[in-house]
Amino acid sequence: MWSYKNLRKLELCRIKKRGVLSSRVKFLLPKVEGISEEERVNFFEGGFLLNVKKGQVLAEGEGEDFDPSEFPKGQNVYVPPENPRVLVSSVDGHVFFKDGKIHVSPVYEVNGDIDHSTGNIHFVGNLIVKGTVRESFLVEAKEAEIGGDVEGTVFTRKNLTVGGGIVSKKHKVISGGNLKANYILSSKVEAFGDIEVSKFIRESEVKAGGSIIVSGEPGIIVGGNLWAKRGIRANVIGSSFSAHTTIRLGIDPFLEMLIQRHIQTIQEEKELILGILEDKGLPFEERFDYERKLLELDFQTKLLEEALYRNLEKAFLEVKGKVFQGVTLIIGHHTLRVEEDIEGPIRFFLKNDKIELERWT
Repeated sequence: MWSYKNLRKLELCRIKKRGVLSSRVKFLLPKVEGISEEERVNFFEGGFLLNVKKGQVLAEGEGEDFDPSEFPKGQNVYVPPENPRVLVSSVDGHVFFKDGKIHVSPVYEVNGDIDHSTGNIHFVGNLIVKGTVRESFLVEAKEAEIGGDVEGTVFTRKNLTVGGGIVSKKHKVISGGNLKANYILSSKVEAFGDIEVSKFIRESEVKAGGSIIVSGEPGIIVGGNLWAKRGIRANVIGSSFSAHTTIRLGIDPFLEMLIQRHIQTIQEEKELILGILEDKGLPFEERFDYERKLLELDFQTKLLEEALYRNLEKAFLEVKGKVFQGVTLIIGHHTLRVEEDIEGPIRFFLKNDKIELERWT
């Protein structure tokens, strides 16, 4: 196993042999991802993807008469006029050496699978994986395009596109933007934006801060639990032989989690104040201040709940084909249990505190 210090020395030797750096250029090699506390490369961490951030210094010039032209400048690097003795990255990405120059690319491409040959991938830019993210492996990136399936864990700060299916089972797939996939099977999937699926969602937990759309064929949602702030559209919901399917609409699942945590904190503060108010000898002015604080906390709770349940009437469930018996639809505090099959096209929505349905074209 290579230690972190040895990896740095090895890479610097390689660079100098290529003639990339003169003795007057000091290259500041980024830390290699996947180094443990013992400074060894973990088997699951490839360790050779060198991430840099926009504005990060990559190299320094040495010597009083150093000239900025001595820097081997490639793509997406520059010498700032206010400090001509440093070479800086102009983008988030990975640094590499090509044709005797230092480059930074905002895109990193893996031509095969994410597995033991690559290790886990942590990348600050846009990641392209031609193959599959195998089970027990992890991908983190700004954005990602996965050509195959996702069997492991994927986190993206922005959009995620999966050419195959998401079959991550015990692992999570989370997108900070929109998510597209061919299908979702027995998985936990979250996207802060919209989720668009071509074929089906089956026996999964799926959360969207926007909408969930299953637009292709067969376009089925069957089994599991789905949450969507705006709405859900599919060809078929449920089936005659499947486990229960629950649809929750109108509430942002991520905002709900944050608000519930805040409400819990408020409740704990209220309980503390109520305990203080049990003291019969508490001075009147202090008692008045504590009681006013209780009213303020109640008002805060009300505002948070109003924010959570705002615009419920805009939520929708649109089904072209059929909604099967056994499907449960929840919009805010209101619940509708489908007691018999309903042929589409049909649209469900909230009106006058009641879940209504109408023919949809």
